[in-house]
Amino acid sequence: METRYCTVETDGHLLIVTLNRPEARNALNQDGCYELAAVFDAFEADPNLWVAIITGAGDKAFCAGADLKGETDRSRAVVPDSGFAGLVWRFDRLKPVIAAVNGVAAGGGFETALASDIIIAAEHATFGCTEPKVGLAALGGGIQRLVEELGPKRAHALLLTAKRISAAEAHALGIVAEVVPAGDLLTAARRWADEIMACSPASIKATKAVIRSYVANGLVASNRTMFELPEVKACIGGPDAYEGGKAFFEKRKPQWANPE
Repeated sequence: METRYCTVETDGHLLIVTLNRPEARNALNQDGCYELAAVFDAFEADPNLWVAIITGAGDKAFCAGADLKGETDRSRAVVPDSGFAGLVWRFDRLKPVIAAVNGVAAGGGFETALASDIIIAAEHATFGCTEPKVGLAALGGGIQRLVEELGPKRAHALLLTAKRISAAEAHALGIVAEVVPAGDLLTAARRWADEIMACSPASIKATKAVIRSYVANGLVASNRTMFELPEVKACIGGPDAYEGGKAFFEKRKPQWANPE
């Protein structure tokens, strides 16, 4: 796939997507969002790709949000169905995405990071839903995700002030999984990806499907209905369930199958 606003690299089962507009602090315009939607559509559809990392070019910004100077094609929606960066409204996603935040993550950039499963941050990274500073609001899922992750009071403290917080503060709040020196960021993100890819991809898909079921339906209903989920059925009835136990007793690394 030819890309203009990002670079795409594959390494085995890993996809690395780098937002590539450092001169604009990796801000995304309409075309960039549609391009990323196509990139993540292809990622979801490729059974050989199990995990994705999204990061930004340079050392100043992960993504400064929407490019307010960019031109908009009025003949189509401002963002694709999957939302800003092709990620923030991708609610049915079953493959893990890791955000390696290499600088400023503001507005839609913060929302893109929040839409990932795991955030790894460089020590100098900052985060904030800064949209109210320019007369807008965090309408790319940032409001809902911060309330869900932090609870209303702590979310209000960030959202109503459009405050930026440091990587250390984001880690203390539980938003960021790990803070590392800038030079170690991609190495750390790859380490997390490797730990995920050491697990059965069918098991990971089932786990994410159950998490999604819990968020949508609550504790009791999710427990009662999770065995009806196709991803759970594929997990417990698929080849990895046998291979995992066999490899354990044979004291070897399991050879996982690509998920359907």
